[in-house]
Amino acid sequence: MNGWLTTCLVIGSSFCADPSSHADQNRLFSELVEKGVPIGEKLAVKLPAPTMSDGLSAAEQKRVIERLIAGDYSYSEFTRRSVVAPQLLYLKSDLVPSDKAAPSRGLDVYFLVYGDFGATSNQTFLNRLLAISRDSNAESAEPGGTEAGSTTLSPEQLAKRNIMVEASDSGRAERIGHTRFDILDRVRLSVTGRVSWSQTAESVLAAVVVDRRFHGDSEFPNVWQSLKKTGDRVVIGEPQAYPGAGLYLKLTRLAEPAGAIFVEEHVVFTEPVGWFDGVNLLRSKLPPVVQASVRSIRREWQKFPPNAK
Repeated sequence: MNGWLTTCLVIGSSFCADPSSHADQNRLFSELVEKGVPIGEKLAVKLPAPTMSDGLSAAEQKRVIERLIAGDYSYSEFTRRSVVAPQLLYLKSDLVPSDKAAPSRGLDVYFLVYGDFGATSNQTFLNRLLAISRDSNAESAEPGGTEAGSTTLSPEQLAKRNIMVEASDSGRAERIGHTRFDILDRVRLSVTGRVSWSQTAESVLAAVVVDRRFHGDSEFPNVWQSLKKTGDRVVIGEPQAYPGAGLYLKLTRLAEPAGAIFVEEHVVFTEPVGWFDGVNLLRSKLPPVVQASVRSIRREWQKFPPNAK
């Protein structure tokens, strides 16, 4: 699911800070926390509230991190300014409610980066993060030459479906985009999602959810396909409906250490039994994928050091 982490930032770039809270600004974020992520016709699983709230002092921020890493890492180890510093990854398989044919899963990721907080508004930087995501999640191309990637739906494409998106003074409060990426070279996921973002003086938050209005859409459907290698050839299975998923990503500027940004991502997704034939493959395969992606993201942040102009 890491492909969504940078996709939601790129689709939702170029916004302005607002002094109000994310709950006030970001209706989608509020929906995912209060009502839940739709993962079926009548099923929804709530995302947790942010681990790092806005408005905390340096001492309070440190206590949040210490509680989070207790028993795993020391504070100095987790916060050290290094590409290979630790990250935390929790994969939860016991979420309620859940569908036996497509069980609900949860994913929480935490890590620190060091860099200029203003880089979150730099389009070149965000495009590079998207490229990292594609490199780590997608096949280079489908048979026929169609590359994996993301696109924002145009006003004309939305109007054809009688869909209007929320607007703000900047005109960029919400977007609807289609993304396609591979999971562990076994599954190709193609989904259309609502993306909403907000920024305060201390943090940036992007929320995304699979838009159920595109279930069965002729151009941008929410589907998954199996991937099977036969020699040098990849055989792509027939499209099957994908029930749902949602996430939010929050980047919080820390008072200490200087230049540190606390990154947390919370995800709820469905894992159809057909993905891995019922085998819990994500628990063993996902950690090294996330680790590689986090390290690549840290390297990109190094190009935007604190207070860079």
